[in-house]
Order: sequence, then structure tokens, then C-alpha cells
Amino acid sequence: LPIWNPMPSAPTNTYNSAKGFTIKYPSDWTKDVPKSGAISVLFRMPTNNAAENLNVQVWNRSVNETLSSRTARTLEAVQDFSNYTEISAGNTTLGGNPAYTVTYTATYGGDHLKFTQIWTIKHGKEYIITYKADPKNFDTYASTAQQMIDSFKIN
Repeated sequence: LPIWNPMPSAPTNTYNSAKGFTIKYPSDWTKDVPKSGAISVLFRMPTNNAAENLNVQVWNRSVNETLSSRTARTLEAVQDFSNYTEISAGNTTLGGNPAYTVTYTATYGGDHLKFTQIWTIKHGKEYIITYKADPKNFDTYASTAQQMIDSFKIN
């Protein structure tokens, strides 16, 4: 068995999406670009747990859609997850744009996970980044995930 190194590595590779954004990721995380579905790109952590990843979704929205209206809908949706417990929430920025973030624990797909989600709206598109991991691994990779989120740019 390979020795698993719990020291997180810095995001040095850049993923340039045809959906109009770039994000940096560590070379020891596996990049997956699904052919269909809501997720534009998914980066799997080196823990080999499929539920643990950072992913980016891009949704076309009406030009009238605002950050506050999306925030209300998104918070409503996540609060429906079983065992939902909010840890923190508030305004922030994403790629230099006004954004909203929430950190919570919930049971999703049968796994009890800790999540940080951050979203913004620009040019009629909503960009959502979700970092999720088993609560025991979450903090180990949280700084790497934050560096990835900080590297996010809308083209």
C-alpha cells in the first residue's frame, strides 16, 4: 500500500474552463470534467474518498437574478439536507465579485459531510464552488480549498 501523505500541497496547476473561469488546483488532486450534469469541474482530494472534493458549477440565470435572490434559494435548498447544521454564513467575494458563503454539516448521499459553499453572479451566470469532506478530513484540506477558491477568476 502506498504511504498516504497528509501534508496538503499548494494549488499550482491551472484549469481553464470553456465555461468562462479559471481555478488553480494541487497536482495531487484528481481533476474530473464530467461530460454532462451541473458540475463543470470536480477536483478529488488525495484521500480516495469519492465524496470528498471541491467542485465548480456554472448555471445560466436570468439577467434579473441577483445575488440576494440566489442566496435565499440556495440556503433554502441546503437547509433541506438531512441533519443540516449551519456553522457560519455571510457575505464575501469570489473572483473579485460580491459573493455569499455558508459552511455547514449535513448528511448527503448517505455520507455525513462538512461543506463550504460560495457563490456569485456575473453576466447572467451563477458560479458555485463547493468544498466537501468528511468532518475529520475537512480541516486538513481547508487551507488548500481556500487557496483554490482564492485563485478562482471569471474570464
